[in-house]
Amino acid sequence: MTGLPIAHSRVATSQPPRLLDRIRETALIHFGRTEPAARYAEWARRFIFFHAKRHPRDMWIPEIGQFLEHLAKSEKDPVAALEQAREALGFLYERVLHIPVGELPFPDPPRLLDRVRRALRLGHRRRRPPPRGPRVGGPARRRRPATGRADTSGRLPHLAA
Repeated sequence: MTGLPIAHSRVATSQPPRLLDRIRETALIHFGRTEPAARYAEWARRFIFFHAKRHPRDMWIPEIGQFLEHLAKSEKDPVAALEQAREALGFLYERVLHIPVGELPFPDPPRLLDRVRRALRLGHRRRRPPPRGPRVGGPARRRRPATGRADTSGRLPHLAA
């Protein structure tokens, strides 16, 4: 025995998992992949640090709105950042903390181009008609009966000399 204290290890104290670890675990169970889990944990970390390391259970819709407003003004691609952050924060509150928050705010992006992008993204979420069957016909190449080579001349086969 070395005489080292084991009181500081996780096994000995059996502390509950930390919030970001809980987000990763819950997202990994929900999605089955590590990429969304890491992305959600990163957005939660940014949200917590934006509000001076306050716990999300102590914050509500106004604080979420302030964070999203900050993203809309500071991100390079604010529409994508807002969508990802809203999705991650909704997941944090609904699935991890079990606090229903309803519809999260979506601040308007500052630039006109970003507003157009958002409108187009919302328009693409409408139900689309099912795709048509395979194309029949089209620019098929005709064969000459005598030589078996492809005819790309555009003339009809019986007129080819």
